[in-house]
Amino acid sequence: MNFLILTALAAAPAPVAAPAPAPEGTVQRPLRLTLASTSAFGVTNAKFFNQLIGLRIDRRFTPRFAFGAGLSYANLKGKDGRAHNTLLEAFSEYRAPLKQEAFGLPIRFALGYLPNNGPTLRLGAGLDFAIGERVSCELTPLETMVWLTRERPEISMNGSVALRLAF
Repeated sequence: MNFLILTALAAAPAPVAAPAPAPEGTVQRPLRLTLASTSAFGVTNAKFFNQLIGLRIDRRFTPRFAFGAGLSYANLKGKDGRAHNTLLEAFSEYRAPLKQEAFGLPIRFALGYLPNNGPTLRLGAGLDFAIGERVSCELTPLETMVWLTRERPEISMNGSVALRLAF
């Protein structure tokens, strides 16, 4: 009888241990892919309207800090009508969480380059919120951008909306 009990216990599968919780400050899904649309309204010498539509990819090192790059199609005011260009940017982001972790205040600093115009500098703050476990939305109503053109620097006030996917 004891032999049968020991044989049954030996054949029984071992209990599966629960996965260990992630250490404090780690990010489960550190990579994010973002589709963003930005409207830029010129506020200095040349009143203009520029539209940027592009993709960003970033890596979150902590729940609050991220670093990444973006590539955007730029529809710009040109000398003879609309001009088309590509904006390449590198950025860093700090996200201050609100009461719930699902809401936050992202603050982003970006350096960019437009091949036919020159460098850009962007500083923005907004609000982001989770739509699902992996999807979030970001609204940035307050963003300042400096466009360094050949003639003179221009400044715009921007607004943007973005959809993020974490993986």
